[in-house]
Amino acid sequence: MVAVQEQPSCDFTLIIDGSETVITEGVFKSRDGIAKITSPGNLQVSRFRSIHVRGNNTGSVSFDRCTSICVEGVREISITRCKQAQIEQSGNILINSCKELKVNGAGDLRVTRCKFTHLVSCGNVMINRCKMLTVDWTGSVCVTRCKTAQLSRCGGVRIDRCRSADVFSCSKVSVLRGKVNYVSEMQGEQVVMGVKVNYASELPEQQVAMGEKVNNASELPEQQFEMGVKVVE
Repeated sequence: MVAVQEQPSCDFTLIIDGSETVITEGVFKSRDGIAKITSPGNLQVSRFRSIHVRGNNTGSVSFDRCTSICVEGVREISITRCKQAQIEQSGNILINSCKELKVNGAGDLRVTRCKFTHLVSCGNVMINRCKMLTVDWTGSVCVTRCKTAQLSRCGGVRIDRCRSADVFSCSKVSVLRGKVNYVSEMQGEQVVMGVKVNYASELPEQQVAMGEKVNNASELPEQQFEMGVKVVE
């Protein structure tokens, strides 16, 4: 006799205007939006003004043109053209155009075009075109075209075209272009880079680690930054 392993149920709970609805198949229509199961474990949500989706740590949900969404316990999430999104204890996330994003507990995350982003306890993070970014306790972080960023307790950090970034207690910082304030928690020192750093094609990639700035090119003089003062040997 062969034992048949039961597949975990993949249902979603929709909370709309305080009313809960469990959906496992078919289509759910509201006066301002549609939620439908496109395939087993895949939910598609569109044009809701406010919706809360709760999963059981399985399945995937895609949102399109919603005003305010809240998601928790979903394995994969995709969001396109939504104004406000709050995500908790979920898996991988893909964001394309969001005004305000808050994430607390997630896997890898990729964000494109978001004005205000706040991330806590995530995996690896990629951010492209963000006005104000706050990241705490994540894996590696890659930031491109961000106006203001504050990164703390991250893995490796890579920054390109950032007007102002504060980095605290991260393992290593790589800057292609921008202004970065680096603070090492162990040494209590602050490193302030130049106002402008040219592209990697014009200058070698620069790294900041444990309060020191190192140029990889052998023809450039070794430089150190201590307490916000640049010293050229």
